[in-house]
Amino acid sequence: MIFSLEQAPAGFPEVTELQTLQRAGLAVAPTWVLVGLEAEFYQLGNLAEQIRRAFEGVFGARLDEEKLERACAYAEKLLRESYLLPERADELRAALPEGPVLVRYAGEPPFALETGKQETLWALKRLWASRWQLDAVLSRQRELAPPEVASLVQGVGPVLSLDEALSAQASAALGRPAQVWASLGQVVRVG
Repeated sequence: MIFSLEQAPAGFPEVTELQTLQRAGLAVAPTWVLVGLEAEFYQLGNLAEQIRRAFEGVFGARLDEEKLERACAYAEKLLRESYLLPERADELRAALPEGPVLVRYAGEPPFALETGKQETLWALKRLWASRWQLDAVLSRQRELAPPEVASLVQGVGPVLSLDEALSAQASAALGRPAQVWASLGQVVRVG
């Protein structure tokens, strides 16, 4: 569910790359990898079934754009207003550092920079809700369920920038050209 980067399971390419860079001696920002937490959130709130019902009739012989817009708005609101399991919220709050944290999906650009633990929990729900924005749903075409991707919460400083020196070191460690975005001299994102 909630893993430090070192303990995170395999299966997510960017997580594996961050682990490789850390083992190679590069400083990697403190990273928590959330696996299965989003699925648990959907399951406990019966969200998948509610969303499925909201999208009934949207993808027929032709796309019903009005229904699609209403269904997307409903799904986003549903996720933002649902609750994490209290034990999970407490577990996550306990794991998070003080100070700014970056919330995002593995392999994707930053989503939110938050400064408090409660704000981080809200940002996670907004991240998960973002999968139901109109463009995101259309990009999946008729696959209604979003792909399972690890959510990342990373301790960072106020600035995240492309770091050429770390990119060169990462490229050597990974054996492929890589771009590294860093904060406070620590690797945050690999592209």
